[in-house]
Amino acid sequence: MKIQKVLQHDETDCGVACLSIIFKYYGKTVSLRKIRTVAGTDKKGTSGLGIVKGANSFGMSCKCLMATDKEKISEIALPAIFHFHGNTDHYIVVYKIKNKKIYVSDPALGLYKISKKTFFEKWSGVFFLLYPNTSFEKGSDKRGMFFRFFTLLKPHKKMVCKIVISSLLLSFFGVFMSFYFRFLIDEVLYSEIKSTLNLCSLCYLMVIIFQTIITFCRSQIILYLGEKIDVVLLCDFFCHLLFLPLSFFTSRKTGEILSRLDDTETIRGAVSSTSLSVVLDSFMIVIGGYFLFKMGSKLLPVAMIPVFVSALVVWICTKPFKLLIRKRAVLAAEKNATLYESVNGIATIKGLATEKKAFSRAEVRIVETAEKTLSLGKLGNIQKSLQTLISGCGTLALYWYGSYLIFGGFMTLGQLISFVTLSGFFLSPLSRLLTMQSYWQEVLVSAERLSDIIDLEEETKDEENKRTVDTLNGDIQFKDVSFSYGTRGKAIHDVSFTISKGQRVAFVGMSGSGKTTLLKLLMRFYPCDEGNILIHNTDITEYKTDSYRENIGYVPQESLLFSGTISENIAWGSPVATKEKIIKAAHDAQAYDFIMNLPDKFNTNVGEQGTTLSGGERQRIALARILMRDPSLLILDEATASLDSISEHAIMDTVFNKIKNRTIIMVAHRLSSICSCENIFVFEKGKLMESGSHEKLLNKKGKYYELWRAQNEKSYCSTSSE
Repeated sequence: MKIQKVLQHDETDCGVACLSIIFKYYGKTVSLRKIRTVAGTDKKGTSGLGIVKGANSFGMSCKCLMATDKEKISEIALPAIFHFHGNTDHYIVVYKIKNKKIYVSDPALGLYKISKKTFFEKWSGVFFLLYPNTSFEKGSDKRGMFFRFFTLLKPHKKMVCKIVISSLLLSFFGVFMSFYFRFLIDEVLYSEIKSTLNLCSLCYLMVIIFQTIITFCRSQIILYLGEKIDVVLLCDFFCHLLFLPLSFFTSRKTGEILSRLDDTETIRGAVSSTSLSVVLDSFMIVIGGYFLFKMGSKLLPVAMIPVFVSALVVWICTKPFKLLIRKRAVLAAEKNATLYESVNGIATIKGLATEKKAFSRAEVRIVETAEKTLSLGKLGNIQKSLQTLISGCGTLALYWYGSYLIFGGFMTLGQLISFVTLSGFFLSPLSRLLTMQSYWQEVLVSAERLSDIIDLEEETKDEENKRTVDTLNGDIQFKDVSFSYGTRGKAIHDVSFTISKGQRVAFVGMSGSGKTTLLKLLMRFYPCDEGNILIHNTDITEYKTDSYRENIGYVPQESLLFSGTISENIAWGSPVATKEKIIKAAHDAQAYDFIMNLPDKFNTNVGEQGTTLSGGERQRIALARILMRDPSLLILDEATASLDSISEHAIMDTVFNKIKNRTIIMVAHRLSSICSCENIFVFEKGKLMESGSHEKLLNKKGKYYELWRAQNEKSYCSTSSE
């Protein structure tokens, strides 16, 4: 068994990549995407528990241990996963120790060896022992990464056929030209037949004209085909992205997700243009090679030497190219994430006067990416230079040896020129195919990164037989619900309670008590780890996701407005949006007055993410958008946190007095806003501590009483100081 390197797709993948390395060592190939899912990898990476869980899920026993004496590392059964500490946590695989050197398979850097001293400085002392158990099965779940995208060509068979036919014609024209030179030199010039010279020249001119026309048409078809594939690939990918579960987006950085869009450009170019150019070059190699062998010249062995030398150069450069391309992809994703984060948080950066620090942080990422691009370019230039040298020496060798054959009477000048020209149609495309090796490495990396997302299941998959929701008008029951984010600690612990139909209830508690998590479970953003949630005695997972959420009005803590007018944002997601309904929703959300004070009123453009409006104004527009849908279940997750007390009071008046026959669930830190709720649920560290009305909970003098007293004391202090 031989250790292999598996390179990470982004900086959080090192743990799952190490598991993949161990699996491959024992004969099992599993995609990083699958390991990442079961290991609970998120934006922080993979936890130690995630490593153990990931190993167990694929038939491996795994133990997490702490070394008491690092010098006894040679006693550890290898291969094993080791934890490095530093600016960022990192996992690597150690597969051999020899002569005070430790041999490592690093998901970020590949295979290398390191001194014990350096290794011990980085090693935290934590390591994982893995070995197959009885449930382990060898095999592979991977399929051809790049070739799956060739299905994009199926709807465009006519275009592909035209490209193939034109490529064949161009190949035959090339062969015709090589034999033309032989006939011209050996027959026409030698015999001095001027009439034949004129006729041959006219034919040659016609061939050049046809060749130019066919080349132009072929290029235009490839251009149109590329545009068609580009639209389909990008739209299909983005559509798939939108239907992925929320857990996918919360476990990855935005910049890393967006970097996958750049991968679609690489795939599009490979499918629509490069792959078809490969078809043309392949035709030219086959046809040129056939006629070269048919000529049976003594020059053939000389012509083949550059081919084998070029292939050797490509083989030597393959591994460095793959490693550099993978590293650059990871660094580019990190760079995009850093830039996106900086631009998105520009107000905070300016408020803290940390522009220089933000720039320095981004500059490091930019320089690292640029350096890898430079290294890749240098390697590419070395390979191209060697290929040019080999090609030039090969041509010189052909003319040199061919001249001696002419001196000996074994070949005519026309045959030499014809052979050299024909060898160009054989060797030039072959050289192009070989030098495209670095590009194909990039394509394969892009295909892997794109497949990493495409292979994820959409949250609405296999829902054809599920029930459609007409209205969510019934009791809501949480039965023994527990939940944790990935392999982190439990966020919800065995929670059970009931919300009666039409009740107005509130979830309260300190930050991190699990209030918002419960709402996300109710929204089916995440599945429950244990227990279930029922509405009208039906498990919510039995409903179709889209139909279920269409009946819920959910206003999160930070509501997003889309670039467009206020009217368009209020109407977003409502099937029927009349002017009267938009105005009524704005009135109910206490947004009408400030909208009418704007220059363009309801036609005011809110800007990107609503940046032209204040936080409170954005929240009111978001609330109006939900009220516009007239949902049967309304969920307000601190929806009034950005509002002043007068606006909050007016909105609460709407919620409690104007919205009838609807179940309403609110999360609020300001307890004064939820005093009128019929039931208040108090949470602490993911557990339900108590529930009841405002008066009942105050009289009980439990957790709610403590929260109420603390807030009133703060309010009193702030009033006194004023």
